[in-house]
Amino acid sequence: MVETLVSDLKEGTRQLVLCVPVVAVPMEDGRDEWCFAPEEEHRREMARLEALFEKWESESLPAMRDRHPHREAEIRELLRIVRSKILLNKSNRHFLGYIPRGGKVDEGRSFYLTTFERTFVHLTGLLSDVTETGLSGETSGRTKGS
Repeated sequence: MVETLVSDLKEGTRQLVLCVPVVAVPMEDGRDEWCFAPEEEHRREMARLEALFEKWESESLPAMRDRHPHREAEIRELLRIVRSKILLNKSNRHFLGYIPRGGKVDEGRSFYLTTFERTFVHLTGLLSDVTETGLSGETSGRTKGS
C-alpha cells in the first residue's frame, strides 16, 4: 500500500509539473519570474495529490520518528518541501524555480522534478532498512550534515 502511494505521488506530481502552463510574471526589479499557472483541473489534481501525501505522511511519520528521533526537524523540513513541490509552490505563488537567462521552461520543469524526486527519495529513505542503526550505533550511509 505504501509503495503504491509513493508511486502515485511521484507519477502524479511528474504529470502535473509537465502539463501545468508556465507564465512569466513581472517582478518589482524589472525581471520576470517563471511561475506555474494552474487551472481548475490542475488544482483538483493538486488537492488529490495533497490528500495522498497526507495519507502517506500519517502512515509513515510515526515510523520515521521512532527510527530517527534526533532528526525530527529534518523530517519536518523534508515533509514541508515535498508538500510544497506537490502543490507547485502554491505558498510561493507557484514559483517554478530558477531558469537561467535565455534558458527554456522545459529545463525549469526538469530541474523542479529533479529536486522533487531527490527530496522525496531522501524522505522515503528515512523509512527504509538502509538507514537503520548499525552495530556501531551510527546510521548507515551518508546523511545530511555528515
